Amino acid sequence: MKINVQNSISASFTTDLSKEKIILETKNVDLCYVPQVRTLTNVSIQIPEKKVTAFIGPSGCGKSTLLRCFNRMNDLIPGISIKGLITIDGIDIYSPETKLEELRKKVGMVFQKSNPFPMGIWENVAFGPKVNGIREKAELDEMVESALIQADLWKEVKDRLNNSALDLSGGQQQRLCIARALANKPEIILMDEPASALDPISTNKIEETIDELRENYTIIIVTHNMQQAARVSDYTAFMMIGEMIEFNATSKLFTNPEKKLTEDYITGRFG
Repeated sequence: MKINVQNSISASFTTDLSKEKIILETKNVDLCYVPQVRTLTNVSIQIPEKKVTAFIGPSGCGKSTLLRCFNRMNDLIPGISIKGLITIDGIDIYSPETKLEELRKKVGMVFQKSNPFPMGIWENVAFGPKVNGIREKAELDEMVESALIQADLWKEVKDRLNNSALDLSGGQQQRLCIARALANKPEIILMDEPASALDPISTNKIEETIDELRENYTIIIVTHNMQQAARVSDYTAFMMIGEMIEFNATSKLFTNPEKKLTEDYITGRFG
């Protein structure tokens, strides 16, 4: 099937965000790798606070690249060039005045593959707060317990906090990584395919955790699983070849998409 992206894109969306507080916004973002390989083109989107927003689209469409712009993880890749504006709480995160440590404290991240540190469960969760200068054991204990409770892991590990995190199951390790992100008390949590390597039971636990976290955090999730996007998200953005094709309330995008390209993708005609 030949896909004509240019004929499917409109510069504007009809998403109604009038009742939402916008926490993150991108305006006309372009991102290139040397030698001038463009990965994102003119991406503009508003992310509402304390909602779950899903990014969907075929492999290589720029979902994860866009996600990594929000905590400047792409800065670690040589030769990256980014143009446009990305703001969080109205502040330009690519401004020279932006402190990366403060940004990454505000914007936590959970990766596709769980990556617990080779140390105890308690030490994993306490790592971020300790780096940020917290030394009081009682305060750290409280933060670790709170984060593990929010990640729905406390009951499973509370009696073995000194055990190696590497002894946990895959699903538990991923929830530990969520707890580790929560311990820094972020405003935004980025999740890049957080359940793609997990079995259905563990995936369900991750989705239940996301559902509970939405009351207190803004969550942005990249997923190839459209059923997962439909289950967990309030809003969904569909991307194709580095461009934002459509963004809308999840219920509307999946039942009555505005763009033919979106309809073709979610009905399985390509991708």
